Amino acid sequence: MIRTLLGSFVAAVVLFAFGAAFWTCPTPYAYIEKSSQGSEALAKALREHLPNDGLYLVPGRSADAKEEAEAYRRGPIATIHYRKEGAEAMNPGNLVLGFLHGWFTTLLLAITLRLANLQRFGQRLLLVTLAGVAVVNYSNLGDGIYWFQPWPWLLLNAAYNSVAMLIVGAILGAILRPAKAAVPAA
Repeated sequence: MIRTLLGSFVAAVVLFAFGAAFWTCPTPYAYIEKSSQGSEALAKALREHLPNDGLYLVPGRSADAKEEAEAYRRGPIATIHYRKEGAEAMNPGNLVLGFLHGWFTTLLLAITLRLANLQRFGQRLLLVTLAGVAVVNYSNLGDGIYWFQPWPWLLLNAAYNSVAMLIVGAILGAILRPAKAAVPAA
């Protein structure tokens, strides 16, 4: 169990560092982020029309299915994750929670590796990477299908998360080697 905790902790530290390097680099955003016109006016309109923190859909849900379908055809379509009061951009508390979230993820993957008891490094690397990519495929890319999220943003996230799982797989695969089977005495 100590090796599982240690391996998952090391993987979480590297995962956190990779995330910090990736998401603080302006290059990925340069290709996908669109500038809004009138950012202050948009913020004012959001404050006026969205009363509480939460998830807002545009168009919103309607009791009349035909009306809702027409609103979707007409557009615009938006998913707004809204926090009215704002927050600190690099809040240390959020960074700690982010690290713990990553550690919990790597711990789950480490436990999966322990249960699989795979002998070769390549098998362990492949298991973690495929498990991660399966989740990425289902969760990140599903948002483009069901929630009309922009594909460049989703593909960037999917690429980041897939590489992150490859890195985690390499670390866990190296640290969590199964115990050698005892050779029976002759």
